[in-house]
Amino acid sequence: MSQEIVHTIIARAASEPEFMNMLFNDPGAALAGYELSDAELASLRGLTPENFESMSGQLDERVSKFSGAEAQMKMGQG
Repeated sequence: MSQEIVHTIIARAASEPEFMNMLFNDPGAALAGYELSDAELASLRGLTPENFESMSGQLDERVSKFSGAEAQMKMGQG
């Protein structure tokens, strides 16, 4: 599975209310053009406003952890 694509979609939905609305109401149209596995499509089609908050929060945590680890690596190299 391409976690990067899923993260891109979740981030886009979090920052673009029109895209989020389309994702909830017409996921086929919202996800057209993205190369997703059947499992990713099923997961994203199953999003609701309630579980979206949880998923986007998990994404924020992962990004924060990655950014922190990346900063530590750069400090160690400098």
